[in-house]
Amino acid sequence: MESAFEQRRRQRAVDDARRSSELEGSRSTDATRADQDAYVRGEIDINQLGKRVRSRYGLA
Repeated sequence: MESAFEQRRRQRAVDDARRSSELEGSRSTDATRADQDAYVRGEIDINQLGKRVRSRYGLA
């Protein structure tokens, strides 16, 4: 289980990434958002998040 501090840190990072996408006129897919939420909860690490997203968009 992730510490509350680590979970808040991860949430801020995800919020920043989402906000940046929105400022560029985009929005992440529901599947990507679900992966980001799994990262925040500590169910996957940053490397797994990156692999899932790259794979989804054929960048793996």
